[in-house]
Amino acid sequence: MDMPVNKRTLQKAATRAAVIAAAGRVFRQRGYAAATIAVIADEASVSPGTVPNAAPTKIALLNLVLAEEFEALGHDTENMRAGLSGGFDATLAALLELHLNRHYDIQPMIGPLLAECWISEGGEFERFYANMDRAWGPIRDLLREARDAGALRGDVNIHALMSFLQDAYLGVLRRCASE
Repeated sequence: MDMPVNKRTLQKAATRAAVIAAAGRVFRQRGYAAATIAVIADEASVSPGTVPNAAPTKIALLNLVLAEEFEALGHDTENMRAGLSGGFDATLAALLELHLNRHYDIQPMIGPLLAECWISEGGEFERFYANMDRAWGPIRDLLREARDAGALRGDVNIHALMSFLQDAYLGVLRRCASE
C-alpha cells in the first residue's frame, strides 16, 4: 500500500537525504572512525537524534552512502559500455578500470564496512554485496552477451566467473590501497 504524499512525508524524505549526503561528506573527510553521529548531524544541520531515522547504526548509514556510490557507478558503467566500440577484451578491461578507479576513491569507506561486516552478524554484509552487485550488473551483462556470441566458451558459468572477477578485483583494490 502506497503512503499518501504530504508535507510531512516530503520533509522526512528530504531530511533523510540530507543526512545521507552529510554522512558521505563526513566519511570522506574524516574517515569512518572519526565520523561520529554528532558530527554527521552537525553537517546535516539536524539533531543527533534525527540521524538514526535515516539508518539505525553508523555502519548502516555507511552502507546507504555506498549504495548511492554503487548506483552511480552502475549507471556510469552502463553509459561507458554503450559508448565503447572495442572488442570484448578491451571493453571488459575498460569497465574494470572504471570500477577500480572509482572504488579506489571510496576504498576508505569500503574497508571499514567490510571489516565490520566480517566481524559481526547481520544483514549489512548482504546489503553491501547486493549494492555492489548493482554496479557490476553491466559487467555481468557483458559476460553473458560474450558467452552467447561465442567470445567465451558456451559452458562458462557466469555466476562463477563473476565471483572470480570480483574476488580478484577486491584483491587488486586491497593491494592498491595498501601501497
